[in-house]
Amino acid sequence: MNRAALLLLDLLYPNRCDCCGQRIRYDAAVCGECAGQLADLRTPYAVWAQQQTEAVPWADGAAVWRYADAARSGILAMKDGMRGFGRYAGKALAAEVRAHLPAETVTCVTWTPMGRARRRRQGYAHAELLGKTVARELHLPARGDLLSETDTGTRQHSLTREERIEHAKRFLYTGADVRGETVLLCDDILTTGSTLRRCTELLLDAGAERVYIAVIAAALPH
Repeated sequence: MNRAALLLLDLLYPNRCDCCGQRIRYDAAVCGECAGQLADLRTPYAVWAQQQTEAVPWADGAAVWRYADAARSGILAMKDGMRGFGRYAGKALAAEVRAHLPAETVTCVTWTPMGRARRRRQGYAHAELLGKTVARELHLPARGDLLSETDTGTRQHSLTREERIEHAKRFLYTGADVRGETVLLCDDILTTGSTLRRCTELLLDAGAERVYIAVIAAALPH
């Protein structure tokens, strides 16, 4: 589609910031104000890791923002079907991976899976969009064949830490060959780490050599 057509389309269907709803340029992802907020929210994975008392099974991680303000609004919009923020965040996450992880050793990218029922309710799998964006930016294979989810219908954000650990058992390994792979596992939010812990352990038990994690945002205590 040429620029004139895009401008006409923008007049009919204005592009809006996924974080706040403000009208923005047809080729923008977030408004200037939210971009400024996101810059202020930059938080490396190490900040989350330093607060943990238990060892994690993954080798290292990358995170872009703290889960608050514009980052929180953007992620909630992404889960609500607004894909623009997912692509924007995926590019930012790929840059973070390049800067803070040995990306040259990674052989494939995957993501936390979404069961069919939950995918139908949401309309698409946001972690898949994120993972595929990261894979494309890093020029790596995107593998959605490694993990699956048994849909329980339970909303994880309402669970306690102990309940999240139990709830993570809904993730399963598919049996696809992952032996010898160094996997980059993507998700939207890192809170207690129960989901990523479960998925990492499944991949390692299946023969993956190493797993790194990459998330848009880390939830930190106020």
